[in-house]
Amino acid sequence: MTAAAMSGRLTTLDYILSVMDTAQSSVDFAILFHFNDKLDLGALRRGAQSARRRFPNTGSRLLKNTWVWNSPSSEAIDTANCRDASTTIESFVNRPFDLQREFPVQQLVVSIDDNETILVTRFHHAAADGMSAALWLRHQLEVAGGIIEVEPNAHAYEPPPLRSVASPVRKSRFAYSVPSDRLITSTAFRSGLRSWESIVIDTKPLRKSIRKLGGFTYSDLLATCALEVYAQWNNLHQANQRQNISLWLPINVRQRANEGFGNGTSRVRVYATYSRKASLVEKCREVRRQIEWCTTNGEWVVPNIKGLVHLPRSLSGPLLRRNLARRSVDMATGVFSHADRWNSAQTGVFDLVERIECIGLLHPFHALAINGATHRGKTWLTFTYDNGLLARSDVTQLKELYEQHINLALEQLQ
Repeated sequence: MTAAAMSGRLTTLDYILSVMDTAQSSVDFAILFHFNDKLDLGALRRGAQSARRRFPNTGSRLLKNTWVWNSPSSEAIDTANCRDASTTIESFVNRPFDLQREFPVQQLVVSIDDNETILVTRFHHAAADGMSAALWLRHQLEVAGGIIEVEPNAHAYEPPPLRSVASPVRKSRFAYSVPSDRLITSTAFRSGLRSWESIVIDTKPLRKSIRKLGGFTYSDLLATCALEVYAQWNNLHQANQRQNISLWLPINVRQRANEGFGNGTSRVRVYATYSRKASLVEKCREVRRQIEWCTTNGEWVVPNIKGLVHLPRSLSGPLLRRNLARRSVDMATGVFSHADRWNSAQTGVFDLVERIECIGLLHPFHALAINGATHRGKTWLTFTYDNGLLARSDVTQLKELYEQHINLALEQLQ
């Protein structure tokens, strides 16, 4: 990399996500790959170092509003050997993330025994979204497996080109007249510590039925079930009140869906405005209609904040957080995302991954995020929650509600 290319200016999305960090809400996510085998730590380190060169913002530190390449001479991957990995992993994903002193991608390898290893990779959202995380891990594992050569030099900073809309709307035409309700929680105390639980779904029977019916996708079904779970949960706790429930739904806004490393993800909001008596199929088709309208009309477009970018970060961060915390801003009831067919590699590099968990980021307005990944005919849905706002028993009940809706889908989609 030449001297001129040793740094890269943050994009608008990078900037927003870099200043939204707080002690109670770190703007990062983690992907857990479960292997039924031991991993070669040296090979993983070579792969990680190569991935940082291939995607240079992940080998950089943040200086004001710029990624500055740090040229790591060796790769640090934390390791742990333990039978019960949950406490070790929780500590790793909940520790403070300082972009000025640390790289925006961090890893931990947990060896359970000779037949089970967990690779935990933590991504700060200022540097990467879910698609970029898949690209980074794919590169690392391909180098580690000897499938591709190590990158000898750092590449130039190249954020993904994003789509544009001539006259984007600020609000969905399906939105409520007032902001969506927040998820009802056990307490009002936010700990800032993430815990998680997971479930697994067999995709084959659901995909088969959806292909016959038409009008919505498998991801739409999963999103609809999440929307229904949020609605049912709030209704169980406030049965006599009207519920305004919606999803915060990340969408890929790259010009080319599978190309470009960095932040190519924005969001739309999907509202439970359909009749409560509607069938699940009708609800899924309504969710598809809303997503298509919001995507076409640019509800996902990020407002221009060039004025804020030139302010000191000590001022811009609190201003942005205060603006988003206003009750008039609709931050939705909860988060849902699903990475479907994210494994586009033809090399079989992910074939040894037995299970995937996606620990989501939690904005200060959200108590729960449901994040899914589909791999080898299975969908793993991870329920990430703030363990001060929700108890483990609450999340067990939320998982059971979701599984009930999947069982309902298996009945109604026949």
